[in-house]
Amino acid sequence: MRHALTLILALCLTPPEAQAQDTRATFDLRLLGLKLGEMQIVGRVARGHYTAASSFRSTGVAGALARARFTTRSSGRAAASGLAPRRYSEDVDTGRRQSSARMTYQGGTPRVIGGTLASKTDRLDPKDERGSLDPMTALFSALRTQPREGLCDLRATIFDGARRSGFAFTDRRAGAQGRITCSGTYRRLKGFSDKELRRQTVFPFAITYAPRGGLMRAETMEMQSSYGKVTLSRQ
Repeated sequence: MRHALTLILALCLTPPEAQAQDTRATFDLRLLGLKLGEMQIVGRVARGHYTAASSFRSTGVAGALARARFTTRSSGRAAASGLAPRRYSEDVDTGRRQSSARMTYQGGTPRVIGGTLASKTDRLDPKDERGSLDPMTALFSALRTQPREGLCDLRATIFDGARRSGFAFTDRRAGAQGRITCSGTYRRLKGFSDKELRRQTVFPFAITYAPRGGLMRAETMEMQSSYGKVTLSRQ
């Protein structure tokens, strides 16, 4: 009887599990209004953990000219302070070059364990990238379905296994029908070629979220590039 009472009290006093935050979205990617392809993002945040994956494939006229694709996956811990990766993988095929990366994390420090980036001799030392996010975790942090609180607070250093970049929201603006637009910048920091740095180092962007089921979900993302305006629009 004592054990039964203990179990009943534990069940009554344990707070209900936080609502799982699921993301499943397909975005059209456009440059200067021309559709280049489609990107899918799938992920879940629940019970202190997260999993996320994305894929891209070129379509239409752009796909006929150059077949491009990528897939990325990440998983790790989820807390009120943000997401912390434990594993990451990517496979990229631009039609002209192919690359891949496999990383794990120990105490917040990434370790490159496989893929073509593992053999690069000019990549940044992962030991200097403690506290960084992988590209998928950074993308998922920005585009996932999430609470309104802290929506525009994201600041992160990103390490893809070879290069370092920065991502930060700097402004928040309320819109009609409960929408919120977060704007900021993406910056190339270190490990990029001289040609890449000469072309562009700072990429201004804005993401607009709309309320959905008590949470906020990303509807559009616009970024200014040296080629013109790039837009992600949710289907």
